[in-house]
Amino acid sequence: MPIKPYLCFFCLFYGSFYSAGAQAQPQQFDALVKQIERGERPFFSIADYQQALLELETALPANDTKRGSMLDRLRCTLAYFDKPEQGISFSDEKLSLAKKNQDHEALADYYGCRYYLYSQLGQTQLAEQNAQLSYEAASTSENPLSIAISLSLLGDIASYRGHYPDAMQHYVSAYQLQLSLGYKPYISDLVLAIAATYRRMGLYQDALDYLAQAEQEFTAPHEQFRLAMILNEKAFSYAEMNQPQQALELFEQALQAYKQLNEPLWQTSIKVNLVWVYNLLQQYDNALAYSQQALDELNSSTVPDESSLATYKGLLALYHGETLIALQQPEDALHQVTLAEQHLSIDDNPRYRLMLYKVKAEALAATGDMPAAYQMLQHYLSSNQQQQQQAKEQQSNLLRIQFDSARQQERNQQLAAEKTLMQQHVSTLQLAQRWQYAALSLIALLLLILFTAALSLKRRNRRLHNLAMTDELTGIANRRRIMLLAEQERVKALDTTLPLSFLILDLDHFKQVNDRYGHEAGDLALQQFSVTVSSLLREQDHFGRTGGEEFLIVLPDTELIQAEVIAERLRHAVAAINISDSKKPFSITCSLGIAQNRPDEALNITLGRADDALYQAKAEGRNKSSTGQ
Repeated sequence: MPIKPYLCFFCLFYGSFYSAGAQAQPQQFDALVKQIERGERPFFSIADYQQALLELETALPANDTKRGSMLDRLRCTLAYFDKPEQGISFSDEKLSLAKKNQDHEALADYYGCRYYLYSQLGQTQLAEQNAQLSYEAASTSENPLSIAISLSLLGDIASYRGHYPDAMQHYVSAYQLQLSLGYKPYISDLVLAIAATYRRMGLYQDALDYLAQAEQEFTAPHEQFRLAMILNEKAFSYAEMNQPQQALELFEQALQAYKQLNEPLWQTSIKVNLVWVYNLLQQYDNALAYSQQALDELNSSTVPDESSLATYKGLLALYHGETLIALQQPEDALHQVTLAEQHLSIDDNPRYRLMLYKVKAEALAATGDMPAAYQMLQHYLSSNQQQQQQAKEQQSNLLRIQFDSARQQERNQQLAAEKTLMQQHVSTLQLAQRWQYAALSLIALLLLILFTAALSLKRRNRRLHNLAMTDELTGIANRRRIMLLAEQERVKALDTTLPLSFLILDLDHFKQVNDRYGHEAGDLALQQFSVTVSSLLREQDHFGRTGGEEFLIVLPDTELIQAEVIAERLRHAVAAINISDSKKPFSITCSLGIAQNRPDEALNITLGRADDALYQAKAEGRNKSSTGQ
């Protein structure tokens, strides 16, 4: 998996350092660690890494074992960023010592370091294993920053592999932790990661909205690297939305930014993407010129990140093959596609594999090998159908875990973006029609159109159904939906004899919140309340809004005593919410009524007992939970 050298690239390894040592003496060493931990120190070159290491070594007090351990954890990346094999050997020894001392914070840092080192070597399976080990160690350490950063790694892996709901769930959890810590670089990186995930799912408008949000944050001179990344990501979205001219302008802006920052590998990656965009614009002379520039730069690159280099070489060969097909050089095009297969097989990304099938089918058809072209086209259609089905399921799952409920109002725009994407596929197949037997082309096109129409209709119906069952403000189930789910669970509990409990939650003095801070602040409080509660519930639980500030939670397979524990956990979590986006930060509390459904008891009776318990909790002073008799 290609490494992503963000500005705070190695904030990852510092999540627990500053809190581990004394904050008073010596101040110079601690201040430097804290600066790196917060992402306030940019790293653009190997010289930046070496300088930071030198400053830390100079500031390290003599015979200070604790700070020496901190420095070793930093050294794993600072000293071995361009020497991954040596870095892995170094971390082997340090991991053994950390395991012996049961130092889980150190384990999380070293595993995170190894994730990047293995990524640079192109050993993606080992990289992913170390990312998972980093998360497990961070969870054991209970350090929030270490947990958040390891979750971000898992999110990057899942998003790259096409497991978008898993990626979004990791990103959301990391976002909540980073929001509580207040570290802007991490929060901003997560916004970028979420935007990239939306874009890979075909939800381009959602991606652009998040990118616009991030773009407003990066105006300072030292934040130009992130701004360039935003331009790059926006260009991807517009190109995939079949707006190549706008994509071209954004890629050129990003290229100029990377030149100013002296980032050679990122400049080369932009040139690879420009070959793709010039193909879309049918400006093949420009595509050929950038192909040669990018190839020369990749062949002469000394960057140790073998995985990224292989990906860029593979994509360049693929795009160059498309150029040669358009210029009626099918044999050379087929050779380029073969090179692309060799390079892209390292990561075996499903999106790249689908692109390979399509271009190879076109190249084979152009050479006159129609049987092989037909077989490759079948692979393309089968894989495309499988990915579209996965995308449909993933988008459905995504609705349950989205943390920004305001984006619910923009889902209709997603349908238009998906339609545009499918039209691109149809257009591509039509372009290959001249190289195929007429009968074969017509049949393939007809199948694709029928599949597109059926899939679009099914998605539209599912989306409209979800909108009718979702609370617009909070993004959770509305009253109609949650009451339907509650009755279904009651019937299921009656059939299975499993316990079923209910929680009714009511925000305390919420009218005073609206009166004092305004309705916008009240809406924000409801949204953060819903996100917090949703994150603490189990997969089988149901959560919905039944009124203004009243909510219902359905707890299948849950005894009353378990429900009481859950209620208390929720109450404490809500009380810890800090509403900080308003002019005057404030907090909220809630009261809860608890009741377990009795055999043959109607739903309204059980909910009535929970409601009575809620009133009892309020009568006892609020910010309490009470059990219904």
